Amino acid sequence: MAFSRASFGTVLLFVGCCLGQDRVGTDPKVAIPLIQHVLSAAQVSGSLAYSGACDFHNLPQDFPKLRPISHSGKPVEVLRQMFADDPRMRVTQERDGKIRMIETNAPQDLLNVKIRHLTFQAGVMSHGPRMALRAILMTPEVIAFRREHSIGPLAEFTGGGFSVPGDCCSGRSVMGELDDVTVAQALDYVLQTFPGFWLYETCQDPTGERMAIFKFYANAVLSSVPTQTQR
Repeated sequence: MAFSRASFGTVLLFVGCCLGQDRVGTDPKVAIPLIQHVLSAAQVSGSLAYSGACDFHNLPQDFPKLRPISHSGKPVEVLRQMFADDPRMRVTQERDGKIRMIETNAPQDLLNVKIRHLTFQAGVMSHGPRMALRAILMTPEVIAFRREHSIGPLAEFTGGGFSVPGDCCSGRSVMGELDDVTVAQALDYVLQTFPGFWLYETCQDPTGERMAIFKFYANAVLSSVPTQTQR
């Protein structure tokens, strides 16, 4: 689906960046709203998977680089232009409209773990996409795979280190049961209730431990075009 210049506007991005080990990245506080805007304008959902630096105190290093653009058109074309300075990023659109933004060096093994049965429980503590994400990550198959391959953060599958999100007790809930689905397919199921995109970052912390970070980002309200000007 294409979107007009009137609906998308002209997106100009001028970001400061810093040198990292493997990338010169974009501050996610700038990048995430831009990706949300592109998907929202086209009314599509998707996913972003990349290999980061596990440097959460230096976020521009940890996120893929986006380039300045002034472009309108199909969302997949706009996103390809935005990620053009990241040689590992591949942006594709599937038949159902979902847009995949995937770095070729990001391991897919955890996303491909098969879950035999997954139930999204109804209840006062089952609202919001982050609670649905917790249901996926706490399945026995995902826990076993992460333990076997030492994929942290360890607290996520030992029962600690989880803070209840503020929207857990109100709003919409993901409902239903799934059988024989991969982690990626389960994440896509959440998008049916919460349009937007899920993010998967894989990286190694300073001790060499592999980490897997998952997040959901809702589609944006199209009241304005996000911009950032470098001073």
